[in-house]
Parts: sequence; structure tokens; C-alpha cells
Amino acid sequence: MTEKAVRAEQVKTLYGQSVAVLAANLINAVIVSAVLWRSGPQPLLIAFTALIALMTAARIELRRRYRQARPGVEDAQRWGRRFVIGSACAGLLWGAAGVLFFDASSAMSQILITFVIGGMVAGAAGTLSCHPPAFIAFIVPSLAPLAARTFLAGDVPHLAMGCMLLVYGLALSMVARTTYRAIMEAFRLRFENDALVARLSESQANLQEVNRTLEQRVAERTATLEKQGEALRDARRMEAVGRLAGGIAHDFNNLLTVVFAQVSFLRSESHLDQTARAAVEDVEKVATRGAGLIRRLLAFSRQQRLAPRVLNLNQIVRDLQQLLAPIIGEHVEMRLELGAGTMAIKADPSQIEQVIVNLVTNARDAMPRGGTLTIATSQVPAEGHATLPSGCYVVLSVTDTGVGMDEGTRQRAFEPFFTTKAAGRGWGLGLATVHGVVEQSGGHISVESEPGAGTEFKVYLPRALDQVGEAAAPPEMTVPHRRATVLLAEDEPDVRAVLERMLRNMGHEVLAAASGDEALALWRKHGRPVDLLVTDVVMTGRSGPELARALAAESPGLRVLFVSGYRAEESLPDSDPAQGVDYLQKPMTQEALHQKVTALLALTPTATRTGTPTHGHPARS
Repeated sequence: MTEKAVRAEQVKTLYGQSVAVLAANLINAVIVSAVLWRSGPQPLLIAFTALIALMTAARIELRRRYRQARPGVEDAQRWGRRFVIGSACAGLLWGAAGVLFFDASSAMSQILITFVIGGMVAGAAGTLSCHPPAFIAFIVPSLAPLAARTFLAGDVPHLAMGCMLLVYGLALSMVARTTYRAIMEAFRLRFENDALVARLSESQANLQEVNRTLEQRVAERTATLEKQGEALRDARRMEAVGRLAGGIAHDFNNLLTVVFAQVSFLRSESHLDQTARAAVEDVEKVATRGAGLIRRLLAFSRQQRLAPRVLNLNQIVRDLQQLLAPIIGEHVEMRLELGAGTMAIKADPSQIEQVIVNLVTNARDAMPRGGTLTIATSQVPAEGHATLPSGCYVVLSVTDTGVGMDEGTRQRAFEPFFTTKAAGRGWGLGLATVHGVVEQSGGHISVESEPGAGTEFKVYLPRALDQVGEAAAPPEMTVPHRRATVLLAEDEPDVRAVLERMLRNMGHEVLAAASGDEALALWRKHGRPVDLLVTDVVMTGRSGPELARALAAESPGLRVLFVSGYRAEESLPDSDPAQGVDYLQKPMTQEALHQKVTALLALTPTATRTGTPTHGHPARS
């Protein structure tokens, strides 16, 4: 770019010559014609002067057009070629004058022609040296014919004069070349200085801008660090609560399993009076509430067991519409704005339904005097999103026109046990549960709200590439015709006792063991086939999945039912009821256990698996 700029500056210098420099050609032509008028060929003198006049006028017009056009760097070479053509025309005319008007017998004509052409060439060495092509185009056609005409005279004086003309031309060429180098170096230095000044000016401006904004940036950075620190503290607090939830879930679910089992046993007693039965029902209600609380805590801490499959989010919303209507009440208008096409996501359908119900319930509570609730779906790309990987996401939006939230409430909206409702109106786990389900499903939830302006929750879930599938059909079942033998492995004595009793109440023979190693030894000692293994996932020593793999190696047709109260470190095994492997979450009722056991024992032989039943996968994903 700098070289092109230098070339453009050369051309600009050519056209920067004054009109008087160009008019010197015409003035000299008039002088030559006037001096030689009486002794020279008058018609040729008139023609020569007229051609010089036309040529001078053309060059002046070219100069005017250049100044008017003000061409850029890219057009400079084209205008340079035009100037070179003008210089060549002027040189040719003066070369012709040197041949036509040189009279070897007239000293006056020789001196005049030599002096004028030599002077014109000397002037060109000064005015055209900035552009060598223009200088060469003038000096060669003007000086060479005169030198040749002088040599043709043949005598010694004219031969000497011709040699002097050639030396004169070479000397002027060297002068012009030296001048050209100096001019080019000056041009380059000027552009380099201009660039340096521009960089210095830019650096100075940048420095001033940095100085002006430094305090602001420091303040913004400090605020950002404070927010990041607060977010980190919140994340650690959430993680601590999650670990606490996982830690208490196992023991608490074991306790609730015993409670539910004892409730089932008591309800089966025929001698209980009405008061005792009412007490038993109250105990069952409280236990059910406790189980629900544990499920919400596990959902918040992203530690629940999910059964994801490809779903159509639009269809889920439509299916829930009738259920949501009585929840929101008549004072709230519900609108559906579902996006076109199939909003395919991969998630646990029951958990997604829970997300929608919780968000709708939260929106209803924010509109005590009524309002509008809008449920919308759409698809958006996530490029540039601060918290989501790139890709396409299905967005579920739940918007209300309620009271809204201030900044402090909005920042704590997803904290467990945080609620703005009156005492007894909720646990404060609704939005915490939503947050946990969404995060565990690989998505993200955001909230926008202002006091008095309503609230909008947006749930981002990765768009599924697979086709929406139907729920798995239940396995083919037949009624069992014999008493089954069940191997039970459970390291909690109270839980083992109630599970054993429930299984015996179903009419099965039960081999109960307190660990995986004890269960394996008991199975080998038993010596007869075992129809079903019921085992806890995490036990002292050999775990449930390890026990199942060991037994499957020797008894490929063994059915397995994993039971778990959940621990943070446990790896939940894959389950496939159609292949004889199922899972049951604690706390469980006798009815739930009976349903799972009956389903597994009722599988046709072709439905059971023939290989290792489990390859554990992490509970957290």
C-alpha cells in the first residue's frame, strides 16, 4: 500500500506543475519561428507552432481533468500513462524541429535550435525527474534526432557538437536519476512519518481512552468478580445442600420403607378398630409427605433417577391443559402459544410434567387477583449464549402478568426452602425442583421479572435429533403357577426384615442375606435354582450390581430387582423390565413391591435376558 501511495504521489507531482511550465513549449516554439521566419521554411514553421499549440492545450486540459477527478491510488498509474504520452508528443515535436530547422550552413539556426532544445531537456530534468518514464519519453525523442542531424553534417566541429549533445543528455539523465532517488526517498520518508504520526496519534488517543475508562473498567471488573464470587458461593451452597440431600435420602428412605411396610401390615390386621385405622392412615399420609419431600430434594440436587425418552413438548403441554385448568382457577386466563412442528426433547416425561405444573402453580400464586398465564414453545439456536453449549434448543416459556419479583427475590428464586409465601403455603422446593430437573436433563432455566411487570421463566432443553417415540410397551406377562424362590440381599436389618416379610406374604420362599458376599454364599449353599434376586444397590463389601453379575454368570435366566434409597456415591444399574432387570426406589409400599416382583416373575422365558444384567452408570449425569 505504501509503494502504491508513493507512485500516486509521483503522478500527483507531475500534474502539480503550473500552466506556465506547460506553456513554455509554446513560448519557445514562437521564439524559434520568429527568429527563423526570414531564413527558414515558413510553412513548416507555421505548422510546427500550430502543433505545439495544440499539444500544449491538450496537456493543459489533461491537467485540468486530473485536478477535477482527484483520482485515488488505484487510478494513479492510468493518469501517469496519459502524462507520459503527452511528454512523448512534446519530445517528438521538438525532435522534428531539430531535424527540420537545423541548417548546417547557418550558425544562428544551429545555436538557436541547440540552445532551445538543450534548455527544454534541462528543464525536463527538473520538472519530470519525479517520474522517469515521463522524463525518458521527452528527452529521447527530442535530443536524439538533433544529435543524429549534427552527426550527419560530417565535419569535425559538428561531430564534436553531436558528441557533446549525447554527453549532455547522459549527464542530465544522471542528474534526473539522482533527483528521482532523492524525491522517492522524500516521499517514502513522508509516508512513513505520516504513518508514524498516525500511529502515535492513535496510540495517544487509545491511551487517553484507556485512562478515561480505566476506573470504569476496574469498577466493572470488581463488580463482575463480586458477582462471580457470589455465584460461586451460591453454587457451593447448592452443592452442599445437594450432598446433604443425597446423604439423608438413603437413610431416610430406608426408614420410610419400614414405615410404609408396617403401615401395610397394620392395615391388613382385622382386629383394628376405626380409631386405630385412622391413626394408621395418618401415619401413611405423613410418610407419603416425607417421601415427596425427599423426592423434591433429590430433584433439586440432580440426583434422582430419570427415565428419559424422546418426547414432543407440544403434546405434553396439550395433554396437561385440562389438568392445569383447575389448578390455575377461573380468575386466570391461560393461553397456549405452541411453536410449529415437533418440539422434540429427550427427557423423563413425568419430570417434564412436574416442571410445567410447578411453573404454572408458581405463576398462579403470583396473580392472586387474576391475570394472564401464557405457555409458549419455540426453537432457538444457542450460539453466543453464556451458559449453554452451541446447538439448537427447545424453549418452554411460562409468562404471567402477576406481581413480579425484585432483584433480591429473583436471585434466590431457585434456592431450596426459600419462599415468599405465607407459613404453611409451601416448602419452598417448587422452583428448586424445577431447576434440578432442568439441569439434570442437560438444559438451563432463566427468569426475567420486575415488580409489578410480571415474570417469565424460560426453560432451554436440547432439541432431540431422534424421532418422537411411544412409551415402552409392558412386557408380556403370564400368571406364575408355582411358589418362587427369592434371594434377598439388604444390609439394613430393619429394611431386610420388612422386605422379607412382604415377600413371604406374597407366598414366596425367601433367602435373606445381610451383604452381597453372604447372599452369594447362601445361594451356593442353597443348591436349588433361585427365581429372583432382590438386592440393595449399595452394601458393605460386594455391591448389588456386583452380586447380580456374579450370579448371572452361573444362572443366566435369573431375574433381578434392584432397590435403592440412594447414596451420592452409588452407581445406579441399567434396568430393562423386558429383559428381567428392574429398579424400585425406596421408600416402597407392599403394593409397589408386589407389582414389580409379579411382573418380573411373570415374564415369558423369551423375555428374560441371557447375559450379564447390569453395567452401572453414574447417577449424576
